Amino acid sequence: AGFARRCPRGRQQTSWALLSLACAAWAAGQAHWAWLAASGRAPFPSVADIGFLGFSVLAVTALLVQPAGGGGGALWQRVFDAVMISAAVGLVGWQTTIGAIAASDTVHSAAARALLLSYPIADVALVVLTVLLLSRTHSDRTALDLVGLGVIAMGVADSTFAYLEATSSYAGGAVDVAWVVAFGLIATAGSCAQAAGSRRSPADDRCADRRRVTFLPYLPVVAALLVVLVGSPSGQPLGRGAGLTLALIVGMVLARQYVALRANGRLAADLATRETELRHQAFHDSLTGLPNRALFRDRLEHALALHARDGRAVSVVFLDLDDFKAVNDGHGHAFGDQLLARVAERLTGGLRSGDTIARLGGDEFAVLLEDDGESVTGTARIHDALAAPFAIAGHSLAVRASIGVCVLGPADPALSAEQLLARSDAAMYAAKRAGGARVVDWAHGPTRTPPPLVHAES
Repeated sequence: AGFARRCPRGRQQTSWALLSLACAAWAAGQAHWAWLAASGRAPFPSVADIGFLGFSVLAVTALLVQPAGGGGGALWQRVFDAVMISAAVGLVGWQTTIGAIAASDTVHSAAARALLLSYPIADVALVVLTVLLLSRTHSDRTALDLVGLGVIAMGVADSTFAYLEATSSYAGGAVDVAWVVAFGLIATAGSCAQAAGSRRSPADDRCADRRRVTFLPYLPVVAALLVVLVGSPSGQPLGRGAGLTLALIVGMVLARQYVALRANGRLAADLATRETELRHQAFHDSLTGLPNRALFRDRLEHALALHARDGRAVSVVFLDLDDFKAVNDGHGHAFGDQLLARVAERLTGGLRSGDTIARLGGDEFAVLLEDDGESVTGTARIHDALAAPFAIAGHSLAVRASIGVCVLGPADPALSAEQLLARSDAAMYAAKRAGGARVVDWAHGPTRTPPPLVHAES
């Protein structure tokens, strides 16, 4: 029992064991009743009714133990479901059998009347628990669906028997067929559960289908409305209690819808926030928060499209920090990460709002200058941003950078993004080979460099 409480698989096995005992109790009751009938003695009530009622008690326990296969929404929504389904199934049971049995004047024994009422009342509890369980179960539905159909067939058989017995008109026939169908469905459900359990694995549990039959809780409501609107098969009149119950059902439906709409609204907001976060993570560097290579490439292609259409100038600046490996080796990678983040802040603050700066990886940055044919202005802003030493963890560190530039002027022939990036990258490596701390413009050739940008040492 302790294992069953802790482990869903153990609870499931316990539930099926209890359902098997329920069927055995009913079979024992039926065997005793058949022996009484064969001997010409078939009193009502009899010892056989203990087995029949034992089925209801054990089946209710089995459904209570059975774990739901995947949660069931918000707490208030589950509460509204429980009240709504209980009221609807109870109203159907009252209008079809329970009310007629309670009002019948052909049952003179109090014990017989109590027993006849106990059958449909127990069936109401079984149907309510079955619908609640199925509405909260997201996976392994086949076996439970068959159990639900079997419970409904059992409820129809028991309720019809109780009504016919109360009116002294029971003669077997279709009622007995309903019991056979009920146990046939339950037996098939057990076989399906056993087959499913033999081929399930932990991976199957994690990847279980979570689609939910959202209309299931409303089926008892539809049945209650039909009974009220069309009329009770037993001719039971609609009293004040039934009207109040119907009003309660409608109120629970509205409350459930309100809770569901609010939950859906929160879920939509959470999904939108998560989507925004994922989009930002996909196109931005996690360390510096700058655009990454993918976003830089997208904006570069857009700038090149404007150059081809309107003749707008485009400049790409590649920037690589000199001797950054020595910083990591001497101070550690955490220190290097702080330096990269501070460099990103300086560069972002020193550039125009329309410029795009991205971290391409490691200590390599790229800047896209749009509507600026004179790249000297942009590189000067980069130089000014890095001129002052960086104070990190008690250390003052001067940063030197090798910069490569490729300018696509208004009159220049179009280049692809790959060509522009490759030329800027080649110019940057030319600056690094020339000793670093300088700018190389691709248009001047890899061997000609403007005066180096030397940073003051601390």
